[in-house]
Formats: sequence, C-alpha cells, structure tokens
Amino acid sequence: MFAATILAHPTHAASSPELHVLIDVSGSMKNTDPENLREPALRLLGDLVPEESRVRLDLFGNRISEVLPASLATPETKKAMRAAAAQIRSNEPFTDIPAALEAANRDWADDTERNIILLSDGKVDISPDEAVNERATTRLRDTVIASLIAAEVQVHTVALSEAADESILTEIAERTGGLALSARSNEDLQRVFLALFEATAPRTGVPLVENRFRVDESISELTLVVFRETDAAPTRIQIPDGGEIDVEIASALADWRWDDSAGRDLITISDPPAGSWRILAAEDPDNRALVITDLKLAMPGLPSRVFPGEAIEGGLLLTNRGEPIVERRLTKDLQAQVDVTDPQETVIESIELNDIGADPDVLGGDSRYDFQLRLDGESGIYTLEGHASGPTFERVIRRKIALARTLPFATRVVRPHLAARQDSKDTGTDVGADTGGPAAHLIIEQDVALLDPSASRLAAQIECETGSPIAIETPLLEATNRIELPHIDGSDCRVTGTVSGETDDGRALSLPLDQPIPAPQVSTPADEPTPKDKPSEATESDPESNPLIAVLVGLGGLVILGLLGWTWRLVSRRLRRQLIEAARD
Repeated sequence: MFAATILAHPTHAASSPELHVLIDVSGSMKNTDPENLREPALRLLGDLVPEESRVRLDLFGNRISEVLPASLATPETKKAMRAAAAQIRSNEPFTDIPAALEAANRDWADDTERNIILLSDGKVDISPDEAVNERATTRLRDTVIASLIAAEVQVHTVALSEAADESILTEIAERTGGLALSARSNEDLQRVFLALFEATAPRTGVPLVENRFRVDESISELTLVVFRETDAAPTRIQIPDGGEIDVEIASALADWRWDDSAGRDLITISDPPAGSWRILAAEDPDNRALVITDLKLAMPGLPSRVFPGEAIEGGLLLTNRGEPIVERRLTKDLQAQVDVTDPQETVIESIELNDIGADPDVLGGDSRYDFQLRLDGESGIYTLEGHASGPTFERVIRRKIALARTLPFATRVVRPHLAARQDSKDTGTDVGADTGGPAAHLIIEQDVALLDPSASRLAAQIECETGSPIAIETPLLEATNRIELPHIDGSDCRVTGTVSGETDDGRALSLPLDQPIPAPQVSTPADEPTPKDKPSEATESDPESNPLIAVLVGLGGLVILGLLGWTWRLVSRRLRRQLIEAARD
C-alpha cells in the first residue's frame, strides 16, 4: 500500500471543491511508470469528482501544457478529461516543479476549496547545472510556496517512485496544508487517487455490505469502483432482476460505461433500476458505490490533518435538491452515525448522531448532525464514514483525515533544585517551606515553521488536591516559551488547559495540556571534609596518578641535589683557601 505523510488543512467557508491536476511527463517516467498507469488513474479521478466541483489539467516537464482549462465537472468536462488522459506521455527532458505550481495557481473561481494535485517521480530539475537547480529549489521554497499559501491553496503531492525527492514534495504539501502520499508500486496509484478524491472532493454514496447495496428511485447515476485481486476472474454486476452484466455485455448497453484497466473496474450506469444490487467479485475495503442523486449526504468543514488529542468538530449534512432537510416529518425516522476506521481499516469508534440537540448535537433542527472526536492512535490516514438512512433510502459519505506523527507544541514542567543556605541549617528552617520552593516553569516549544507565533496562546490553570485553582493566560510569542508558574501550597498539583494556535495556512487548532508539577526538592550540601580526607582538586598534580609528572618531579629533585652538592664544594674550597692564607701569615 501507499505511505503517507500527514499534513495540515485550512478551513474554508466554501461549499464546492476545485482541483487543478499536475501530471509529470518527464522522460524518467518511462522507467517509473512504464505502463502509463497515470492515464487510468486520471480517468478514475475525473469520473469520481462531483459535478459541482471544478477541474483543470496540466501536463508538465520542462514545459507546461494546459490540456484542460478550469471547468465545472459536467458530463462534457468529464468526457474531455478522459480524452485528455490519453495525451499523457513521458518525453520531456526536465521536471520544472516551480513553474508547474505557478501555472496551476491561476484561474481559480471565487468561493471554492482550492486544491492542486501534483504527481511526480522526480525533483526540481530544470538544468544539467546543479547550481541552477538549487536556485530554482530556493525560489520554490521562498516564493512559490508563499504565493500558494497566500492564495489559500492546498497542494497534495504524490511521489511515484523511491527516486522522487520526497523531502521537497512533503515540504510543499506540509506548508500549504495538503497531503503527501507515495505510491511504491504502479498498482498503488489507483488507490492513491481514490484517497485524494475522498480527501478533496468526496461524493455521496450508498453503503456496501458484503458487496451488496441498494439503489433507490432518486438515484440518477451510479458509479462503481471495484478493485480486482491478481489473476481474479472478470468482475460481474448482478442487477435487481437477477441478471448479470460483465464488461462485454456492458459494451453493448447505451446506459453502461465500463473501464477495466489498471487492476480495477470503473463502472458508470445511467438511470440504474431501483432495487438490490451485488458486485460479483472479491470484497475490498476500497470498493465504492457512488451516486448522483437529489438526496445527498455531505461531511463539510473537516480538516485533512489533525494532531494527536486535537478536538475534531464535524457533522453530517443531508440535503434534498441542495436544500437542508429540516422538516420534522422527514427527519423523525432518520438514523445517522459516523464510523472511524484506523490505518489498518479497523473500526475504532462508532458515534450515534441526532438532530434534536441531544449530545453530541449542538443545535437541534438545523439539518446538521454534529459530532466531536479525538484521534490519539498511530499516525496515518483514517477514514470517517458517515451514514444516514430513512425508510426509503441509505446514504454514505467518506472523508480521509490524517493523524500527524508529532505535535506542533511540546510541553513540560521543570523545577530547579535549590541548595539550602548555611543559616537555614543553623536555624533548622527549610528553604522554600513558606514559598512552595523554587518556582516551577512551564516550557512550551512550538514549531514556528508550521505555526504563526503571533496567534499562539496558553489558557490553563493550576489544580492541586487542596486549594483553589489558579488561572494562567499568556501569549506564546517565541519558539521556546518559559512561563514561571505561581507559587502554590499543596501536593499532587497539575497544570491543565489548552494550547491554541494557528497554522501558516490559516487553520485554527487547540490541543489539550495536562502536565504534573514536580514537588519542591531542596539539596543540602555535605559537611566540608577535613584536610586529610579532602580529595585532590586536580588529579593532574598527583604524581601517583600521572607518570609524566612523577618523572619530572624526580628529575627536579636530582637537579636540586646536584646544585646543593656543587654549592657545598664551592663553599668548602673557599674556606680551605682562607685557612691556608691565614697559616702563611
């Protein structure tokens, strides 16, 4: 399967997505994508995006070719996108990622959620001269990414091979609030594009249970995505009258379109008959039954990336012909829930929802089925699957959401040791006994490459087993913030609350804080040792511990003895001469 680096996603008030797709057509793709599976992956994405979205397609190498201008995803646009996919080649000598992103960052419609999907197997490569490539990479980091952030564009990157410069692709996605995905094999590419679709432009579907699903009369179009096992028999679809359709039969039917390339089936049926359907193939967690209908289910306002422990506030929205369903006679029999699936595709939480103002709903009767959750497991891509059903219909919507590996804030509480003064020992008093000891400090470090420090704040309180809580509120303006905590009386104290901030791309986030406060610790110096017990302060001066010094000391002693002997002989000679001269006189 594909690996993922999980990244931030700004919140927008926009109601419809816009996708500008960049496909690498450099010559190296002949090796990394020899079967040109970029083409069926693009057809998959083009067929799945909802009609209310806008799409654009550019191919890039050392040149940028606009193949499809930004347009609403009407049936005509989707047909043009399928035709444009056939133009994908691998014949450009270089890979000009900065120019491709600048080209894609144009022609945005107003009030849309702006997304760029960038697929590449290479790095910034515009010249044989590495110095030129390094300057282009610097311009990408300093100028191009900044302009994407200013335009509120999320860039989702796909590294198609291990040879890709994943560090720069990840940086592009991380700083703009997108997802960074990697496909380690060509077969993975189809699932990667499905994940990107569900992260950027999800579409209403119907539930699949053991490859069975039900079509109601309000559905005007049905799209099936079926992933085949290796060497599996061709997929067949059982329709409500009991008949079975395969790719050969479908080719003769005007209402059916069947694309069975790249290890998956992409099947679209216009005006499907109501009733029970079944996919006759192996079950796969990525199989989908998506619909075009007046009765739609959405899950708006969710981020693509969250941090461990971050509060996620979302909701399901059920509409009929674009209008929220709020009439009691229509909603009284509705059932709704959201299931959370971890990266191993295991359901880890199911939340029953309502629109009557009971927990977890915020406001009853507003057509929104609110929920709150926190993810705190292993990093990776999670799936939120919303369900809504009534007496005559069932709907499902999926959103991909990613849990980051690390937090943008790191917190800890420290309290320095304080040595007791001599007068406190003499009087028997305990330093800090009346003050709570040396002041504890709350250290908060923040990732200033991701966060805007001017928006970061601490809102917390100190709580102990006894005594009243003490509130603390302060801005966090530095990469490392050291906050002195008030002196407290009591034991088992903690600092709890929230650390909030805002990412560079404008997404507000709030993370819980809960740190124990260490109890005061006072160090008492030991008695001064007596001279005979006092250890040497410099082992280098101890002859026994340093042979060189011992030799030098020995040589010095010999020199001194020699000087004393020479002086004694000189004095003796002088005294003897004086005695001889005195005898002569």
